[in-house]
Amino acid sequence: MGINNRQRRRAKKQKRQRAERAHPIPEREPTGRSDNGIGGHGIGGHGGNAFGGSDVPDQELLRRAVLAAAEDFRFGAEVAYRSRLEELRVLEIRAGRPSIDGAVAWWVERGLDRAWGSGWQPADVVRVVRRTLSAAHADVLAPAVAESGARRPEAACDDRWADQVAAIRNDLGSSPGGRLNPDLAVAVEAVSVLLHLPRLPRLGTPSGGGARTSRGAGAQAMLERVRALLAKAESTTFPEEAEALTAKAQELMARHAIDQAVLDAGPDGGPAGVVGWRIGVEDPYAGAKSILLARIARANRCSSVWCKDVGFSTVFGARSDLEMVELLFTSLLVQGTEAMLRAGRSVDRSGRSRTRSFRQSFLVAYAGRIGERLSAATAQVVAEGAERHGGALLPVLASRAEAVEEAVHSAFPTLESKATAISNYSGWAAGRAAAELASLTVGDAVTAG
Repeated sequence: MGINNRQRRRAKKQKRQRAERAHPIPEREPTGRSDNGIGGHGIGGHGGNAFGGSDVPDQELLRRAVLAAAEDFRFGAEVAYRSRLEELRVLEIRAGRPSIDGAVAWWVERGLDRAWGSGWQPADVVRVVRRTLSAAHADVLAPAVAESGARRPEAACDDRWADQVAAIRNDLGSSPGGRLNPDLAVAVEAVSVLLHLPRLPRLGTPSGGGARTSRGAGAQAMLERVRALLAKAESTTFPEEAEALTAKAQELMARHAIDQAVLDAGPDGGPAGVVGWRIGVEDPYAGAKSILLARIARANRCSSVWCKDVGFSTVFGARSDLEMVELLFTSLLVQGTEAMLRAGRSVDRSGRSRTRSFRQSFLVAYAGRIGERLSAATAQVVAEGAERHGGALLPVLASRAEAVEEAVHSAFPTLESKATAISNYSGWAAGRAAAELASLTVGDAVTAG
């Protein structure tokens, strides 16, 4: 055997050993019987194999088989992974599909327990599996994520956590329950991602109980009105109407947030309730989309950190400000994407496609101009708020800004900044023009009535 082959085998062996240490196999059940009552001590045939020697495997050996297949998939051992799948299918015939599903579900439950302890939230788990593998893999885990998430203390005291669980259940609709998936490979591959999720900063309401918070009736009515305005702005084919509707929504939200900031301030004028929310930022052009979210956040007294590998940005701020940021990002992204698609494909002088560079530059320019106009609109509302609240407003806003930066530094102590290049001037110019049509300038013609 050549030196290179020995080195590759040694490296694979070391990876597998590290995985086994990270995910220890449970001790053998003392009764020697599986969880569903199937007896036996292993797998028979031709003198036995890696999982045992008798005809019916017990649950421990099934769990070992599932983990081995998941780890081979995780570390790219394609040949070994295919072999493990064949062994699992043999086990499925001998022990029954419910036993295999039970072994997979056992690892899913432990993976979710580890995810919750590592700062993940229900929507984050579904999103990262979809991003890493596929929608089919995410669908496999969604029922378990909803069930496990609903049992967590956060579901009772953090309304955003509970809303994520409810959204996952709504997406599942009336799908029948039962086994994880007819395709065993999809289930095993989903487990491989779940068992290797990195640690994330903990966000929102700390676990441990407490009453779930709720919005006031006035705030809820305002949000519903804003959603209706933004929905109309997204659906209209007239740019001037979209501009007026979005501007009115911005004015309503900004005025509410300014008044709420004064109400939320502590007795010493200090800020209250700075938290972090994770907002999905999906491909294509996720980098440019994250810039749009960051510009909207900055204009609304928040700060956004893009986590490229897991498909979301973490936005820090007061709850009322975060609600505004999320609503605006959703609406302005829809408007920007539609404008980008209307701009069509781009080719250079030789006829070669430059669509990707055009669209990337379009969205970056769109984000920059939207940020400028949002900041101008916010400054006007702050000036009006200072007249209503006197000298109390500006110190409150300054304290909140300081608290937001402290929260960002605490969660991400080693942040890196990265510039995004503009490589297509036509796309940049078109993006600026689209942002002008989505103007958020609040004028006298727009009222809050």
